Amino acid sequence: MGQGRWSVIPDVLFCFYSRFAMCAHRLRSLREMNRHVRVYGLYSGPSSEEEEAKSCLSPWLDDFYSFPERNDSKWKRMNFDCMITRWYRDRGHRLSWESIFVQHWDLLALTPLATLFPDLQADELRLSGYRPVKEIEAWWPWVQPANGHRRKYDAFREHIATEFGYEGGLFASLLILACLPRTFVDRYASFGPPEIGFVEYRLPTMAKIFGTRIAKDERHQTWWAADPSTQEVRAADRTLNAVGVEVPFSVILLEACQPDGKRIFHPVYRDIPDWQLRPFHARWLYMVCQPRAAAQHLLKQASVSVRQT
Repeated sequence: MGQGRWSVIPDVLFCFYSRFAMCAHRLRSLREMNRHVRVYGLYSGPSSEEEEAKSCLSPWLDDFYSFPERNDSKWKRMNFDCMITRWYRDRGHRLSWESIFVQHWDLLALTPLATLFPDLQADELRLSGYRPVKEIEAWWPWVQPANGHRRKYDAFREHIATEFGYEGGLFASLLILACLPRTFVDRYASFGPPEIGFVEYRLPTMAKIFGTRIAKDERHQTWWAADPSTQEVRAADRTLNAVGVEVPFSVILLEACQPDGKRIFHPVYRDIPDWQLRPFHARWLYMVCQPRAAAQHLLKQASVSVRQT
């Protein structure tokens, strides 16, 4: 077995900037499901609320770090990788971890990390929706000339050609789910990264240039909102999206009450009590909230059972 090729359970970098009470609830649930996982906090909200954030969340964190630059939300969206590498240079390099799962405050997980990522390798970069840019270039907004993003994309291509001699294809990921190996973060932090282009193609492409072992997270399918072929998909197939479309409560309940249902959702802004997500209670609540849909679901299950007998 090569160096770094063993299965690991990632530690967590919990990223947040507001909604402290809800974040504390999510962290408490995270701790209960992952008792031996270290959880580090990355706060990027207003400096005036830093002490409140630290007071509310520190009981559930192994370390609290406040991002020192108060950039606007657009900068943070475009350059989230710069926040992670700043955390690593200032604090993360002194902390104990091999692989880290970047968990955003609005992500809801209902099962342990060991179940979500059962075969994660120590040296592996695991990304949701990882794919070549050429597959999505016709419709992905972040490479379109009409909205000005193409200029930034081309500037990044020119940068990596100059700095690394790389003229191959670029890669993309929605980065809703990302497990980052320490070896990659260490090199990426030493590289910069530059504030050129957009994190969703900058990070995957740099990983490719570095020779990092990259794996697409096939277990959890992301919804690419701009893809013309997916405009009519059901809400149940939009449970991991990066455009701020909240996953409906009814969808979460339906998945939670099924043994093989989905167990991770993004985004979820509602603070849902844990008891409502237990299978029995989720089934009961779903029948109350969506009686017609629940009846149709039960009929479908009965039909499947009949065909199998």
